[in-house]
Amino acid sequence: MLAPDLLGFGGVTASTAGAGDGDADGLLAPRQAGHVLDLLDRAGLDRAGLDRVAVVGHDFGGPVAAHLLARAPERVAALALFATNAFPDTPIPFPLSALNVPLVGRVAERALFSRPSLAMTVRQGVGRPRLDLGIYLGGRAQSAAIATIFSASLRRLRELYTPVEEALQKVTVPALVGWGTRDPFFPVPVAERTAQLMAGSRLRLYAGAGHFLPEERPDELAADLLELLALVDAR
Repeated sequence: MLAPDLLGFGGVTASTAGAGDGDADGLLAPRQAGHVLDLLDRAGLDRAGLDRVAVVGHDFGGPVAAHLLARAPERVAALALFATNAFPDTPIPFPLSALNVPLVGRVAERALFSRPSLAMTVRQGVGRPRLDLGIYLGGRAQSAAIATIFSASLRRLRELYTPVEEALQKVTVPALVGWGTRDPFFPVPVAERTAQLMAGSRLRLYAGAGHFLPEERPDELAADLLELLALVDAR
């Protein structure tokens, strides 16, 4: 199993992909998908018989997985998406919608994506039981990367997420969509719409869980991913 750090996370800088660390495009999903494919090659997974993988994406990992699928569908044996956005028409609630208001947008961005605000957002995203998920913010460099990705995604929603929706409409491999019933960012109807987007996918709802499923429901996720892999083996 490989659990790669994306660009901007875990000390991996955007310059790894040939972009400046302050360059939003160097951190967005298309560049991240290329970074993951490069990691697969360096891990030797481009050899005959070892070139197909099950791709699992949580939150921003979902768009990354979709771009990876679009770029190299022959390398994807199965796809699992957890608590993510796949749509260019997702409503943006206030105060996040203020980012697109002339003049006040930059002021709102500084307030909404400061480290204390991001920490509060993480706390709000946890379901039951409550957990300390400070790992999601990481150091200041990682917090800055999160803010850059989040802000760009909100400002360029249609541009960035139309390719994601289009890629997931073409999924033909075994697929799983997992969601917490208490996710405050993406409610259950988004989960249902995501599962409908990918023909034949399984929808799994985790009762009482919030947004951060890998930490909130690790054992259940692991069991469901093993079931997904069994479908690959059965083909």
